[in-house]
Amino acid sequence: MMKKSLFLFKLIFFALVIYGQDTVPVTTIPRDTASNDMGVSVSPSSMYLNLKPGSSVIKEITVNNNSNKTHKFAIGFNDFEMDRTGRRITTEKNKYALSKWISPSPSFIELKPYEKQKVKLFISIPDTAFFAAWTMVIVDEITERNPLDIQGNEKTIAFGIYQSVGFGIFIFQNPPNVKNHDVEILKFTFSDTNGKRTLTMEVKNIGDGIGFSSAYAEITNLSLGKTTKIPAKRFTILPGYSRDFVFDLPDNLEPGKYSVVGILDFGSKVEIKAAELEFNIE
Repeated sequence: MMKKSLFLFKLIFFALVIYGQDTVPVTTIPRDTASNDMGVSVSPSSMYLNLKPGSSVIKEITVNNNSNKTHKFAIGFNDFEMDRTGRRITTEKNKYALSKWISPSPSFIELKPYEKQKVKLFISIPDTAFFAAWTMVIVDEITERNPLDIQGNEKTIAFGIYQSVGFGIFIFQNPPNVKNHDVEILKFTFSDTNGKRTLTMEVKNIGDGIGFSSAYAEITNLSLGKTTKIPAKRFTILPGYSRDFVFDLPDNLEPGKYSVVGILDFGSKVEIKAAELEFNIE
């Protein structure tokens, strides 16, 4: 009889975290005996570089084991692209992969309870890299797999489920020569489907730098003169990519004719982009 395969599943939970400075000692975190076990954290949350081609820098991330267990971590990278919704798509070969210019030290750490350690990132930008680049540093827990206690007959399928912690840390590099303020509004539309009203702003980064932008909308009831502001959405948009931003409108908008202004703020000191439309609520 053919034996069924044994499958192991790894549940990885990602948190976004990084920035940096210097040194690599292991330090003990002062323990607050009044607090609960807080688990593991990584800081800071994201890194933004503006390095000239041909230059180098050393940055750091700090891994804190604020728990009562020993944890082991491997340091790696995940290069990615983004689709229109902002979902990350992993890519193996990518001109814009910053990981090929970064060396972590150490690449493996073991932290006892309430210890923390810094990991240095040695970043060297080639003198030919006059373009933006990005990556995600992965701090991934290494979990020992215990033998499965399999009971039953040969037709039994066993699943070994184990849980570990992983952290994803964004790093963005914009050399000084790139244009990161060239973000355009392509479309601005209103939709009313089954009583759910939304605004959709389609934007595109037509520059060669990574854009860091925010978008919001102001809705005015033309009969009442009442204005409602839709909270801003902050986003990163990679060069050459488009993003769709969907704003849910309040359910309590009164019937009437409305004018909407969509605002795109892409960090320019002298310019913002705007689009306008009108719609009716019966």
